[in-house]
Amino acid sequence: MADSLIAHVEIPSTDLDRSRDFYQTVLGWEFKPFGNDYLLFNNHKGTMAGLRKVDKVAKGDSTVFHVNIPDIDSILKRVKDSGGAISRNKTVIPAMGWYALFEDPDGNIVGLYQKG
Repeated sequence: MADSLIAHVEIPSTDLDRSRDFYQTVLGWEFKPFGNDYLLFNNHKGTMAGLRKVDKVAKGDSTVFHVNIPDIDSILKRVKDSGGAISRNKTVIPAMGWYALFEDPDGNIVGLYQKG
């Protein structure tokens, strides 16, 4: 697992248009709509970033990175066995794969991504 890479970063945003324009200007990311209240940048080389609409950015609702792994189920078992907690069980992302969220022992949220 040491060679796992970051697959996806999800950024909460109170204003999707403002955030889209900011990241396009600063990093050159071009976002496209992806479902309700969500914009997605995909470079088609294994890196994606999402802007997720929120009313306000609150503690526990901050930027989440997703690690690209081959088997979510085995990682979630390790999380439970190691003192972490499951925030979201394995969930399908249509036409892309699956994701899950867990909390480390300090409450930091980390995402997992398994390609479909």
